[in-house]
Formats: sequence, C-alpha cells, structure tokens
Amino acid sequence: MATLISGCAGKDQAYKNDAEREYQASKELVNKGSYAQAAKDLDHFGSKYPYSKFATPAELLRIFAAYKDDEFVLSEVLSQRFIDLHPAHASVDYAKYMLAMSQYKQRASAEKDPTQNKAAIKSFKQLIKDHPDSSYAKQGRMRLQSLFNSLAKHELTVGKFYYDRERFVASANRFQQVIQHYQSTPSIEEALYYLASSYARMDMKKDALQVTQLLQHNYPGSSWSAKADRFR
Repeated sequence: MATLISGCAGKDQAYKNDAEREYQASKELVNKGSYAQAAKDLDHFGSKYPYSKFATPAELLRIFAAYKDDEFVLSEVLSQRFIDLHPAHASVDYAKYMLAMSQYKQRASAEKDPTQNKAAIKSFKQLIKDHPDSSYAKQGRMRLQSLFNSLAKHELTVGKFYYDRERFVASANRFQQVIQHYQSTPSIEEALYYLASSYARMDMKKDALQVTQLLQHNYPGSSWSAKADRFR
C-alpha cells in the first residue's frame, strides 16, 4: 500500500485525463490522513471511471482508506468484493490480508461472541494457503496465534461458567475443545486442570487421573499441576 499511495504528483503536474487527476487527488487525501473524504471520493470514482486503468488501484486505495478510518465493516465488504471480482489480480493477496485484518479489528473479547475471531482465522489461513510466500502471509501468521489465544480463552471462560454452576458435562466439553484445538495457547494448563476436576466431580476417577497425569507430565512446574495432586 505504501507503493500504491506514494509518488503523489505536485500541484502543477499535468495529468493525461480527469481520471488520473481525481485518482491522484484521492491519494493526496490519504497521504494527509483525510481517510473519510478519500473513501467518499473513491466511491464516486468507481462509478465515474469504471473502465479507467485507475479503477482497480482506486478499489484497493478505497479499502485502505476505509480501514484507516476505522470503518472495518466497510473495508471487510470492499476487500471481499475485490477478491470476488479480481481473483487473479497481482494485489489480491493484499485484499485477502485486508479482509482478515478488518475481521481481526472486529474481534471480540473472551467473554463475547467469537464469530469475527473465527472469521479472521479462516481468512488468514486462506491467505497463507493461497500466497505462502507473500509478505502479507508472514504478517498473517503472526496474527493467528493471538486469535487462537483468544478463542482458547473464550472456551475456557464458558467452561468455567458451566463448572461454577455444576454443569460438569457441559464444562468438560468446553475444556476438551481447548485441549484438542488450542494446545499452543496459555489456556491449556488451566483447561487440563478443570477438565480433571470436572471428571472428578462426576466421579469419573480414572479419567480425572489420566488428565492429571497428562497435565503434570507436560507442565510439571505449573501451579495447576500442583493443584491437581488432589485428583490422584
């Protein structure tokens, strides 16, 4: 995107046509941080010059302007539209990254609905699959772990909600989700402890012992391992 918005022409630059002049004016607005006005102008640009060579760059610039203006729902919609219309474009990896980032910016805390978190994970994974060597894929990999951490914490939070209300089958199911899908997250040790405890509260002593042994073998120095001694 730095390449896309760089090289803005000076005020006395002679443009070949109105499309180029208006496109350059929108780039100048972006450079000045006038993102809302730039997005508005670029919306009109697409209608006025649909066959201009600047039409596609204008679509990308509008995605960027909307995103920088914190209009993440709009940048998400625009990114998906670009991907659908230009699946083979040289900059489609950028559009896929912006789709994922727009969803990432709408992510929820662990206590709330994780729909956008899951959508961002799906989009980042698609970007990495389709464009493994892209610089955007590299950035996407970095974002994925924080999303996994958030989803793991969400499952843990819901599991503890059920556990506190003595709904141990439901709590065990949530803790199992953390163990099965989010082993690389900080929530794993606590999830193992509460899974063992859920089994113990259901008088499933063998299962509680197996989970305790797994916890203490893999995380011997954890405070959760020490607390789990009571399940032996």
